[in-house]
Amino acid sequence: MDRFNMGLTEIEREAITSSFSLINNQEQRFTSFFYDCLFDMAPLIKPMFKRDRKLIEEHFYMIFCAAVDNIHHLDTIRSTLLELGARHRDYGVKVSHFPIVKSALILAIQHELKGQSNASIENAWSNYYDELAAIILEGMLADKIA
Repeated sequence: MDRFNMGLTEIEREAITSSFSLINNQEQRFTSFFYDCLFDMAPLIKPMFKRDRKLIEEHFYMIFCAAVDNIHHLDTIRSTLLELGARHRDYGVKVSHFPIVKSALILAIQHELKGQSNASIENAWSNYYDELAAIILEGMLADKIA
């Protein structure tokens, strides 16, 4: 176990990886629903997304997959997450945006899993999001990444 994801239990990791196998079959639908939720909840952040939405969705999904693939060794993507945080700072992202993103993510997971979603799965994803967000925030709030 690495020092960056010590908060997740093995049961939570299993809930994430098993539910991801269902989400992974519908990448485009999942990412589209996620961004629809995000922009519905926080329409004022939409102008921060200047690139083509398809590219934004692809990049989000790439990071999302990397996070799941490295759930047992989060330190392997730590530098990527720190850099992501620095880029988000440059885009104008605020700390207050993170709970909105979390809500949109959980809604997208619920939507994609349909009747197979439950509180245990949603709590596992919520906890993992918090761990990932903490690293991204570290990068966002740092003056400069070494």
